[in-house]
Amino acid sequence: MNNTLELLHLAAASAHNAYAPYSRFAVGAAILSSNGNFYSGCNVENISYPVGTCAEAGAISAMINGGDKTISEILIYAESSTLITPCGACRQRIAEFSQPNTLVHLANPDGIIQSLTIKELLPHSFKEF
Repeated sequence: MNNTLELLHLAAASAHNAYAPYSRFAVGAAILSSNGNFYSGCNVENISYPVGTCAEAGAISAMINGGDKTISEILIYAESSTLITPCGACRQRIAEFSQPNTLVHLANPDGIIQSLTIKELLPHSFKEF
């Protein structure tokens, strides 16, 4: 299986494990690290919305816990007919562990809808690329 398909599979599986009883909007994210390891995460809501965790943050946390520090590619998945993108905080989180050409794939059950670099997704990040 190629890396992008593996990312899609992992992110979709993570979305199915999401805890989203309030929004009913499950999101999964999967990362391929620069060391060739895969990590995933899902959104975890809380009755107090601001203390929920985004799927991207969960995947990044798993990557750091696994000993990796650089994202090679990340895929964000939701069962949505419209294009979903990471929130602003997650864009900055992704940038923190990326290079300007790190690929960000946006996907739904039909597959990858769009792929772009983190630099395209967050052109004016706090991190100097």
